[in-house]
Amino acid sequence: MVVSQLKIIVPALLIIALIGWWFMPHYSAEDKAYYVSVFCAINHEDETVFLSDMSGVIEGSNSDYALQKIHFNADLGKKVVKIWQTLSPQDQARAAQDNITCQRLLNE
Repeated sequence: MVVSQLKIIVPALLIIALIGWWFMPHYSAEDKAYYVSVFCAINHEDETVFLSDMSGVIEGSNSDYALQKIHFNADLGKKVVKIWQTLSPQDQARAAQDNITCQRLLNE
């Protein structure tokens, strides 16, 4: 009886774990660094257009003849914006003035 229950429970747990893994965002440290560098290059005056500006830069950098086009990952973009929003107003002002400072603060 216990063995027959295990035959059902173990595969069910594996399937649930696989589904959970599938829906988790997957991106590398290199991807995050790229999104941070793009974010630091855009205008920081209007928070409502951060994601659309980032999308425009990332999607717009694709060549017409490129075989593998880079597509904007909205989840990663939102993560970078959220990191920006956690910075103090003083750090945001410093980051908006200097690209290197911006990248250092957002990559911490």
